[in-house]
Amino acid sequence: NARLFFLPQIELFEFKGEDLTDEEDGGIIRRIRKKGEGYSKPNEGALVDIQFEGRYGDRVFDRRELQFEIGEGDNYDLPHGLEKAIQKMEKSEESVFYLKPSYGFGSAGKEKFQIPPDAELQYEVKLKSFEKAKESWEMNTDEKLEQSSIVKERGTQYFKEGKYKRAALQYKKIVSWLEHESGLSEEEDAKAKSLRLAAHLNLAMCHLKLKEYSQALENCNKALELDRNNEKGLFRRGEAHLAVNDFELARGDFQKVIQLYPSNKAAKVQLVTCQQKIREQHEKEKKMYANMFQRLADKDLKSAATLRTSHTEDAEMKDEQNGVEDKAEIDTEA
Repeated sequence: NARLFFLPQIELFEFKGEDLTDEEDGGIIRRIRKKGEGYSKPNEGALVDIQFEGRYGDRVFDRRELQFEIGEGDNYDLPHGLEKAIQKMEKSEESVFYLKPSYGFGSAGKEKFQIPPDAELQYEVKLKSFEKAKESWEMNTDEKLEQSSIVKERGTQYFKEGKYKRAALQYKKIVSWLEHESGLSEEEDAKAKSLRLAAHLNLAMCHLKLKEYSQALENCNKALELDRNNEKGLFRRGEAHLAVNDFELARGDFQKVIQLYPSNKAAKVQLVTCQQKIREQHEKEKKMYANMFQRLADKDLKSAATLRTSHTEDAEMKDEQNGVEDKAEIDTEA
């Protein structure tokens, strides 16, 4: 008689780990030790209370209890990948996160913790509690204007410290809060417009620093929609055009800056650069076309020479054939 054996069902939940990155590049892997409560998760700007331990290899390099705002982790020596991971957690969840170097301390490492460049890190985190930041639809106009002023100052501080990605996140909040705000009083509208203009100009500068030129152009254009003769907007758009070798467009922007703001020395320097680049480009094109025409001329000469040779050979062959015919006729007549 056949006997059946039933093995107990083993749950392999999170055995391989879950990729938390938007790009699914394996940069942040989570393994849940203890599931959290509810469905809510921290958002950008949320106040979180965590208990964590950071490891590099077998060494614990950071062990703390910490309360901070998501987006401010850099001030507390937390890698940005860990902040991204915490935003996927539920209250009371305990998880282990494995961070690739680009989501950890990157190619710079972290001297404070004796972390070398390009190090893979492991963090064990418990999210004790959190308080979500208000979403745009939860704030009234006064709150949006007040919060926009606060994050503008925060973004400026990040920019001064060379933390351009962090700064850009702050300025993007202003745009998301105020871009589609309607029904404002004249005073509110003026303040909102001023904040939006500053946000787009500062975002353009951040993207220039990060060599993200299409986004820099986009923000310059947004700024110039609000103030078409804005000096910084025109100048930064010129810089973005110059960086992607659109020299004519760059020249147009710098010329307009000089026309409107004659004392702008930086625009004069950049205009000279543009004119030099345009001359170099024209010289390069002239040489390229000259070479192309020379190649075509050489090809035509070669074709003509081949054709002449072919005609000569045909004529010689015909003469030889005629000579044979004539000789035959003479022989016959003889």
